[in-house]
Amino acid sequence: ICSRGDMATSTVPAPEEQSVSSFPNPPGLLYKLYTDENVRAGLAPKPPPPAKGSYHMYGAPFDTEDAMIRSLEDQGIQRLYPQNHDKRAELKKLNRSILVCFLELLDVLINNPASPARNQKIADLRILFINMHHLINEFRPHQARETLRVIMERQKKQREDMITQVQRATE
Repeated sequence: ICSRGDMATSTVPAPEEQSVSSFPNPPGLLYKLYTDENVRAGLAPKPPPPAKGSYHMYGAPFDTEDAMIRSLEDQGIQRLYPQNHDKRAELKKLNRSILVCFLELLDVLINNPASPARNQKIADLRILFINMHHLINEFRPHQARETLRVIMERQKKQREDMITQVQRATE
């Protein structure tokens, strides 16, 4: 495509040179397909099927068959608590261990900052934090269920209030 005057000339790349995106079209092109008429007539596009198999996200490989929360052993990280445990008690223990380890790291840094013990304390802190993070993530399904329960109770109360208002208005 040529432009007029002193503007630069540009050309459209050949079809074999154009890049193909693996992502859907931008929403500006899609929302027009979901008009009320198209939805009623069944002309609106169906959603894509869920992804299956392996994929990459942020440069890391993932598989759809993997567990939601992978075990520490699968990740190659040492587990610092038993398999069957009281999560709250273990979180408290890990929290205390992190505090003690941090104070020990401060002691090493004060006495001899170039000591190799410094790197060991940092590695210990890393493992403690990863274990704590893993335990916290094990609470996520419970948190999701509780959030849904609260939302449903709130909706139930709103509906009951609406029904009483309608009943009062019709009396």
